[in-house]
Amino acid sequence: MPTTPPLRRFTLVAVLLLTTWPATALSQASRMSPDAPLGVIDTVIVGGNTKTRAYVILDEMSLRKGDTATFAAMEYDKNRIYGLGLFTRVDIAYDSLQGMRFLFVDVNERWYLIPYPIFGFRDGDVKRPFGGAGFLHNNVGGRNQKLYASLVFGSDPSAALSFSDPLIDPAHRLFFSGGLSFSRVRNKTQVDVQTTGPFDELNYDLNGTVGKRFTLSQTAGLNLGYHAIHVTSWYSGRTVSNDGTDRFPYATVFYGLDSRDLYEYASRGEYLSASLTKYGFGGSAFNVSRMFADMRMYRELPLGFIVASRLFGNLTWGGEVPTYAHVFFGYGDRLRGWFTTVIEGDDNVGYTLELRHYLFPPRYFRVNFVSLPPEFSILRFGIAAALFANTGTAWYRGDRLSWESLYSGYGGGLHFLLPYSLVVRVEYAWNQFHHGEFILDLRGSI
Repeated sequence: MPTTPPLRRFTLVAVLLLTTWPATALSQASRMSPDAPLGVIDTVIVGGNTKTRAYVILDEMSLRKGDTATFAAMEYDKNRIYGLGLFTRVDIAYDSLQGMRFLFVDVNERWYLIPYPIFGFRDGDVKRPFGGAGFLHNNVGGRNQKLYASLVFGSDPSAALSFSDPLIDPAHRLFFSGGLSFSRVRNKTQVDVQTTGPFDELNYDLNGTVGKRFTLSQTAGLNLGYHAIHVTSWYSGRTVSNDGTDRFPYATVFYGLDSRDLYEYASRGEYLSASLTKYGFGGSAFNVSRMFADMRMYRELPLGFIVASRLFGNLTWGGEVPTYAHVFFGYGDRLRGWFTTVIEGDDNVGYTLELRHYLFPPRYFRVNFVSLPPEFSILRFGIAAALFANTGTAWYRGDRLSWESLYSGYGGGLHFLLPYSLVVRVEYAWNQFHHGEFILDLRGSI
């Protein structure tokens, strides 16, 4: 396990690194392959983390004491550490001093107390504005613990409180999260609206999760919760119970594998999320099981190109599936070419393929022309061009699937990688009928 030397030794090494490494290691980098071995690591030193505990950074790294350092592995670890969402800048250097070979990790921390306004238009509809406020403590105790609270008014009002700890038990590598929430949501189903008009769903939820991190990239766990939902206008199929209210416990077992280098916009690695959820036990009216899988792959190609793909889907079985348990395209998950089209069913499947190339690789910029806190004075920007194709559909149990039931699209655009892990996509897409649409979205595509 990597260790952090005493402060005096760290200070000496840090000063030597900052004065000599850019001139020596960078010149070596220009002559060496990214996978060429630099040497064995005798120790790992972490600096710049005034609030964050060193173990939070070390736990996210693939390189350890005794490993052989390469520029590719160092770049991978830089992105993994940046992906924690705790830092505005991450640098890693390898060098030797008096026979000792060390890896030096230098970071600048983000602002960790984040009160922020909440405003927008629900599902992109200007007739459905919402607003409120939220508070996020992004690094409680310097342990990467998250404390979040929000209150939203207007369209689909809600209130939520949650807490998570990625390492609640270091000896057994256990993590924990829990939360409670309320929301009043305008129904998403399109079939009932055409018959009876819109209605609202009142959701109350309490849940907790315990899991284990087995390796740098693999986790598994169990989520237990209790949910109650009430519809303001009952109609057959909106709830299983005839009084318009369903109450049920639920349990989810899940497995995750995440070796992506950068969570919000990966260039290499794999991602797999698989879960099995049982809704309702014993005498619960709502008694359904659902399996979900999400598989993503990222590969670097010659000439600086990156290929990314995603395959995901939901499969449901058991009792009656009310409208609030349907799955959709057109809200959270969307198909470019059919971006605003709502596709509804008991089950769904989707696939996306994307080819990317950085026009401006992500770089750090120091802002000096205005007086800003240190957490906002170093900003990270990047721009990528992308071509994409996607397809998918949703269906009800008993429906017959065919190629004609797929909704497909293709197109291209620019992706802007902004500070604090924000990705803005500006794209144009066509569907299989050659109808085009302009897309502005504040999310990474896959």
